[in-house]
Amino acid sequence: MLARLNSLSDDHFETNPDEINWGDVGTLTHYASLLRQITDSAFGEGEHVK
Repeated sequence: MLARLNSLSDDHFETNPDEINWGDVGTLTHYASLLRQITDSAFGEGEHVK
């Protein structure tokens, strides 16, 4: 999963960096939020502090 995400990131999440729009920003913000939930859970941070 991480390798696939890394590959997608290397490809600018299938967007043209010169043509980014607010929809792309919203999508990447959503992805970042989901990744934050995963890392917070995995490392006992955020709402997952033990």
